[in-house]
Amino acid sequence: MRGKLAEIKGQAAQLLAVDPHEVWSAKFLLKETGQSTDDLNFPLLMDPSLTVSATYGVAFQMRIHTEWSNRPATFVIDSEGVIRYAHRGTSFNDRPTANAVVEELKKLKK
Repeated sequence: MRGKLAEIKGQAAQLLAVDPHEVWSAKFLLKETGQSTDDLNFPLLMDPSLTVSATYGVAFQMRIHTEWSNRPATFVIDSEGVIRYAHRGTSFNDRPTANAVVEELKKLKK
């Protein structure tokens, strides 16, 4: 998604990532890839209580190795707060491409 951030913003949209972990966990994962939270260029909401995850129906619905985890999901929400596109993955790598998300954003302008 980071590679399409300019196109996302060009559709008058904002990318927001939700991470179901504590802040230290996200920082650790980013550090492993040579990055920090300052490198993201979009908001990262930490959701360790899984409030947001449960609200959108993705909390603890997938088993990864020996742990229960959230299933990956992508939502396009319009300016009125209505979900216009939802992709709830069925496996860890089941995520829409950034191009597919941009196309969904373009549909909102039609």
